[in-house]
Amino acid sequence: MGTAMKNVWRTWGGRLVVMSWLSAGVGCGVPEEQRIEAGLASEQQAAGLSYEAESAALSGGAVIATDHTGYSGTGFVAGFTDGNKGHAAAQFTVTASTTGNYDVALRYANGTGSTQTLSLYVDGIKVTQLSLGATANWDSWGTRTDTLSLSAGTHTLRYKFDTTDSGNVNLDSVTLSAQVTPPPPPDGEGFVYEAEEQFFSGGVAKEGVYLRNFSAPGARVIFTVNMDSATASSVGLRYSNSSGTSKTLNVYVNGLFALTTTLAPTGGSWSGKTETLNLRRGLNTITYQYDDGNTGGVNIDALTVVNGKALAARGATLPYQELEAEAGTTNAQVLTDKRTYLTVEAESSGRRAVKLTATGHYVQWTAPQAANSLVIRYSMPDAPAGGGTSATLSLYVNGTKTQTLRLSSRHAWVYGKYPFFDSSAGGSPHRFYDESRFLVPAIPAGATVKLQKDSGDTSPYYTVDLIDLEQVDVALPRPANFVSIVDFGAIADDAGDDTQAIRNAINNARSTGKGVWIPPGVFRMSDRVDLANIQLRGAGPWYTRLQGVNGKGGFFGVGSNVKVLDLAFFNDSVERKDSEDHAVFEGNFGTGSLIQNVWMEHAKVGLWLSPGTDGLYAVDGRIRNTYADGINIYGGVKNTMVSHFHARNTGDDAFAMWSSGTPNENCTFRYDSAQLPTLANTFAIYNGKDNKVWDSVASDTVYGASAGVFISNWFSDLPFTGTTEVRRVTLNRTSGYTPDWFMPTGALFIQAATQEISGHILADGLEINDSTYSGIKLAFGNGPDAPTPPPANNSYAIGPVTLSNITIKGAGSYGLEFYNVLGTGNFSSITVTGAALGGLSNPNNKYTIIRGAGNSGW
Repeated sequence: MGTAMKNVWRTWGGRLVVMSWLSAGVGCGVPEEQRIEAGLASEQQAAGLSYEAESAALSGGAVIATDHTGYSGTGFVAGFTDGNKGHAAAQFTVTASTTGNYDVALRYANGTGSTQTLSLYVDGIKVTQLSLGATANWDSWGTRTDTLSLSAGTHTLRYKFDTTDSGNVNLDSVTLSAQVTPPPPPDGEGFVYEAEEQFFSGGVAKEGVYLRNFSAPGARVIFTVNMDSATASSVGLRYSNSSGTSKTLNVYVNGLFALTTTLAPTGGSWSGKTETLNLRRGLNTITYQYDDGNTGGVNIDALTVVNGKALAARGATLPYQELEAEAGTTNAQVLTDKRTYLTVEAESSGRRAVKLTATGHYVQWTAPQAANSLVIRYSMPDAPAGGGTSATLSLYVNGTKTQTLRLSSRHAWVYGKYPFFDSSAGGSPHRFYDESRFLVPAIPAGATVKLQKDSGDTSPYYTVDLIDLEQVDVALPRPANFVSIVDFGAIADDAGDDTQAIRNAINNARSTGKGVWIPPGVFRMSDRVDLANIQLRGAGPWYTRLQGVNGKGGFFGVGSNVKVLDLAFFNDSVERKDSEDHAVFEGNFGTGSLIQNVWMEHAKVGLWLSPGTDGLYAVDGRIRNTYADGINIYGGVKNTMVSHFHARNTGDDAFAMWSSGTPNENCTFRYDSAQLPTLANTFAIYNGKDNKVWDSVASDTVYGASAGVFISNWFSDLPFTGTTEVRRVTLNRTSGYTPDWFMPTGALFIQAATQEISGHILADGLEINDSTYSGIKLAFGNGPDAPTPPPANNSYAIGPVTLSNITIKGAGSYGLEFYNVLGTGNFSSITVTGAALGGLSNPNNKYTIIRGAGNSGW
């Protein structure tokens, strides 16, 4: 999502070359080999004179075509095929208004899957061979920008498939932009957050490595930025405005209006605008949005934030440090790796934990950073008939007892068969763990933090899995123009029901153009409240807590422009009740909505997003100990992204996209972390179009399909269309045995459950570590142990599949496994080591494997 710049800002007009001080692994954007970049600028110029390829002089077999989408003008130019090598060319006649340097941006498509080349001639002289990186497919367009020195007047630019080129691209247009001298950027150290790597909606489109089409109200880009401390920070927006007049956008910080920025015309190049914004420690969102009254009409390239810092390269950027019990020091029993269902070890992070059974038993860590809060993930016994037990555990800091912590197993322990119940009469106990959180006296960095079973801590045992240490800032203040729910009858920390007071506050705020403030304290909800065109804010998830009653409560989306920020919602569910209990967030959130900095626990589901939701951004959240899914994007949601969410101990898929009735389209899980779903998968995509899992981390699946990433048509007859992508994802100790199909799964598990999968499946940049069964598995239907055996000659295929740049380190069965499945896939740069049964299982070579370069171990 960004590029670290130490001690120097890049210029507004063109980027500085990234030198050795760019830290390895820093930043969260697409890796360099995935980006379509060239030249000193390494980006596209957004403004200038455009020349359509279909109007160029064509020769050598180059022809006008319209059989792919996404082109500008009336068509594009094709014919740069192997049969026309050495001949095909498109020549543009362009005009330079003055003598100087110009950026020439070639818009092209390259669906071959690898970089291709053409040669560029200027006024008949060859100046360079162009490398044109692969685009997602032939309907996707990238831009190659080169800087040329041109004299005033007319010139010819000829793009030719020379005999030394690889060709096989399509051309759409050329844009000629004069470079101008921009105003200076602000002083100070800055971190660059690339616009194309952020969330954008409302019609905004990605054009190579910048964003365009801020052309109507609702258009927005939301930058997710990270700060070491709360401060008033200089931020610089790099933009272009070729209109000749100043344009405006509104700027929001963490959902609150900050200012209207005026963006002066820039001619045919990029310039910058610096503002000062108040940012909090940790994650922030900075939104540039076209509202009613704005004029929009600009392109946006990047945001540079003074004292900003990198986000996690994979997984959620988190405000706390997670410390595993087995990594601490202890005088008690350390449970060792076991993955057998219905054992506490299988449900432990890393499959290990520490069990305190006697007075004086302890587990101790050294605090890596200052903290004033503590989360403990632990297991205690259940009551004989179910319902949980309560006990205390003692906290010591630097050897001094500072607090007696009250713990409970009320929300742990379920029994029987799916959907599982609270009563122990069902047998087969599992879901052994729960969590408790505490604000505690200051813990200095480097202090020892010890949990100890003292004589007054009466539980027969405490199995400690991990702790989270976090420095919690002071409560956030009530913003201006917000009404408080207290003014409408809500009372904090009592036994009363505050649902109607919250509804009354929402109605008042909506009618007066204000927002709703939920102050510190616990407020009880016995039902959901409907949300549309409203903002609700709390004092922070450690201070403002909404408490559900009897499994009910939460927020139901019924329209657009909903913002919910800075609060926690805990429910009191103790078993899964799909038809009775409420999700924390459910419904249609329309367009323009934002959910940020929320903590959800002990509910049926965290987020269940419904059709009509188009362009929701959910960022910076924690989901803990749900009884069904953590997040489910369901049946027709579009253009929605969930980022920097951490889900742990969900009762079903941690992160799922389920296309039912209507396909989900262009939805993304990005920079998310999933741990320990007690059932099903860490990430799952069930059908749909162009959906993605990017830059995420999954760990420790337990039961059911148990994949790290599961791609399947199990629940629906809808097809996969477009390209389903899994990029730059790490899978630790995932896969399992599924009783649904009577077979082991894979860490990456692609399954045609009932019919073929004909949409393109792409997986790139995966790290698969210590898979319980196979690292990668493609399968059709049931396994060999099923009551209804699979057909001997399955005719359903999975393909096309593209797998590349994947490392598989340790697998309980195979590195790659193909079970009873037809199809064709391209496999390159896949390395397998430590697979117990071998690198590859593909009986009778039933699946067609096209091997590219760089494979080993299979």
